Amino acid sequence: MNRSAFSTVRRAFLVLGLAFALATANSHAQPLPKITITVPAAWLRTEPSLIAPRSALASHGQFYDVLGRTADNRWWLLKLPESRAPAWLLADLGAVYSGDVQSAAVLTPTLTPLRITPRRAITRPVAPPLGVPTITPKQRAFYRAAAERGKDPGMFAVVGDCNSMPAVYVRRLATGEFDAHRLPTELQRVVMRFWRSFGRVSLAANGGLGAASVMDPLWADGALCDVRRGETPFACELRHSRASIVFIGLGTQEQYTWRDFETHYRAIIEHALREGVLPVLVTKADDIETFNGAPSQYINTTIRRLAREYDVPLMDFWAATRSLPNYGLVDEGEKDFHLSPVGMDQRLLLTLHTLAAILGE
Repeated sequence: MNRSAFSTVRRAFLVLGLAFALATANSHAQPLPKITITVPAAWLRTEPSLIAPRSALASHGQFYDVLGRTADNRWWLLKLPESRAPAWLLADLGAVYSGDVQSAAVLTPTLTPLRITPRRAITRPVAPPLGVPTITPKQRAFYRAAAERGKDPGMFAVVGDCNSMPAVYVRRLATGEFDAHRLPTELQRVVMRFWRSFGRVSLAANGGLGAASVMDPLWADGALCDVRRGETPFACELRHSRASIVFIGLGTQEQYTWRDFETHYRAIIEHALREGVLPVLVTKADDIETFNGAPSQYINTTIRRLAREYDVPLMDFWAATRSLPNYGLVDEGEKDFHLSPVGMDQRLLLTLHTLAAILGE
């Protein structure tokens, strides 16, 4: 048996032993807390880490007993049926159904150290795709000073339209649909640095949002945003997330109002800079505004020009999708703009490479 296989078997026995001990300890105590899965599907993990191997696939609405949790309550160890080893769930992907999760045992598992992933084991393209920004010293210094401005250097935010919603973008890494365990070490380090960002539901990423509406209080979440004082979805997301970096993926909704795009987009960039958050401008894979009289690549050209003018990073997703089938878009007839699974993967991979470039480590 090779070392890798031995480690896997050893980990399985350790987890089974832990499960038996916890189950025995709770056999004469109160019932275990129970949670339910709140996303369409989520992979449970062998360890409380987004780069850990996937263990079992859980589906929306399924219930699980909680055997233990991490001290920060961000991961839950779930009891699986049929004598299978317990597995970990990122708490962002579930909700408490009954009992008190805080009463579950606090566990401090030893995580498997990062290791170099053999090339033959990598199932996704990992070479930096076209479109990764070249980070200037000024941009990197701005990010590294984030903590001094009260921002979280381990948190990024996402602002955008339907293609930026969590389920089709960064949360796919949290659920395991995009398998970070197969990434090379340098990108796994990025995942570990920003791991709390991947499970987050942005308050400024939703279908129908555009450059104007993301700065309009009428589109803000009334339960979480201070709409009485005119807080916009963008300002609300930056306040709640305390992000040090924000990816701005807008432009598709401006297919009819493309003439006003630059005015509203400038306001977004300037607000981020005033708040001490590094904005990453993201081009789009479609050119849908041309159906309504805009010059070809009007919005993407505007985004590229503003990135140069404000000296902020440009993540050129358009460039990264030119070699993909149908440019990474679903075939919807004449006006394609929703991302295909291949396009989603490419955007997430490009995001990880962009974060690595900003870190400069």
